[in-house]
Formats: sequence, C-alpha cells, structure tokens
Amino acid sequence: MFKTGIFAVTSVAVVAGMVTFFSGTHITRADIDARKLYATHCETCHDAYGKPTDIGAALESADLSDAAWQEKTTDEQIIRQITDGTPEKMTPFKETLTPDEVKALVPVVRSFLKK
Repeated sequence: MFKTGIFAVTSVAVVAGMVTFFSGTHITRADIDARKLYATHCETCHDAYGKPTDIGAALESADLSDAAWQEKTTDEQIIRQITDGTPEKMTPFKETLTPDEVKALVPVVRSFLKK
C-alpha cells in the first residue's frame, strides 16, 4: 500500500512535468501559482497547514508549521530539499518543477509558521 502511494505521487508529478515541458508554454515567475503547486505536489505528505499527513509521518516528513524547524531551516535548504529530495523518503522535484517553481514554494512553506 505504501509503495502504491509513492508510485501514484511520483507518476502524477512526472506526468505534470511532461505536460508542462511538452506544451511549449513558457512559465514566468509572475505566472506561477505557488499554492496550486503545493497542493499538487506537496499535500500528499504535508497537509494544507504544513503538518505531516499519515504518508508523510511514515516518511518522517518535517512539520513545516513547527517554529523550531522554521528557525533552523534556511530558504536555500528548502530549495535544495524540494529539488533533490531525500532517498527513499522524498521524491526529488528537479525533473518535475522548474527552478522558479521551486523558489516560489519557499514563501508557501514559510507561511505555515505558527504565529
């Protein structure tokens, strides 16, 4: 069941990347809907509030709403994590998302900080 979920998430991510790549549409940073990207690519493991889902908890996903995590994690680390993933835990999105799309996700991740 667990591997099926990972396969499904990866498949969706690959198809979305292929559609974007082959559509010939060039996306500018101003055109990026970062919340939609998060909902599409991240909410399987991190819910709409940044907390790990059941799948995310099983993969030891970070609680993006945790103040201590937010404080110790730099924007560059967030970008690197999204880009490169973690073997056997987080899918790398370097083949799925453009560098601008990855950068656009940083403010979304930062928005989960408990105030």
